[in-house]
Amino acid sequence: MRWLIVSGVIAFALVGAADAQEAKTVQCQKNADVRTVTVASTPAGCHVLYAKGKAPGRELWHYKAHPEKCESAAQEFVAKLQGMGLTCGAPS
Repeated sequence: MRWLIVSGVIAFALVGAADAQEAKTVQCQKNADVRTVTVASTPAGCHVLYAKGKAPGRELWHYKAHPEKCESAAQEFVAKLQGMGLTCGAPS
C-alpha cells in the first residue's frame, strides 16, 4: 500500500513535467546509495535520464512522437528502484 501512495505522488509529479516542458527529477536513496531519475521534455520530444551516485547520468529512453511514454517509463523505473528498497521523492 505504501509503495502505491508513493508511486502516485511520483506519477503526479512526473506528469506535470511534460506540460511545463522542463526537467522533473526524482531522487531515490538507501543509505549512501543515491540514484536520480529525470524526465526532460522539450517540443522535440522527451528523455528519461538516470544517474547513480556522482557518476555521469545516461539516457534510458527517449521518445519523439509520444512524450507521455517518458512519464510512464520513468514511473516504472522508479517503482523498480523502490522494489530494491530505495526511498524515492523530490531531491533534497
